[in-house]
Amino acid sequence: MSFQTVSSALVLSLVALASSSSATKNSTSDISSRAGFANSYQRYFVYNDDPVTFFEAWHRCRAHGLRLASVHSALDNVKLMAALAQKDINQRGPWWIAGTDLGRTGNFVWITSNKRIDGRSGYTNFAAGEEKSACANEHCLVAGDGTGGTQWDSVSCDNRNGYICELDTCDC
Repeated sequence: MSFQTVSSALVLSLVALASSSSATKNSTSDISSRAGFANSYQRYFVYNDDPVTFFEAWHRCRAHGLRLASVHSALDNVKLMAALAQKDINQRGPWWIAGTDLGRTGNFVWITSNKRIDGRSGYTNFAAGEEKSACANEHCLVAGDGTGGTQWDSVSCDNRNGYICELDTCDC
């Protein structure tokens, strides 16, 4: 069985589990409904209604009571794929996530936690050749490459994309 098949199966299992939950909804239910989700236990929230720049996305997540999304593990990536699947996304990315190397080109950090993004200190999901991008004006990270995947790419922070927010309760 291929990795993609296993990943798809995990995503479908998570979506099915989340949909069948009979637990009482918590205080994130208003966030969930504003983001278009029925599941109040969702970690990631996808916004496609108005493409914005990286810093506009950062501020909009805060306006929703969330923060721009970070992805710290393969499990987080599966949760991100589940959010994209649950949202029934017509647009296939890219979406802003919280990674940037502004101030130190080639050394990405999560802007929400100031934690480094590299293979030595944690999980990465860069598309081939993107971790050390040679382009001087590509300082912000997006997830998704237009095919429905979640790999990361460094792009200009002034590009206009959808964005993914997360609950600000993550101990990442």
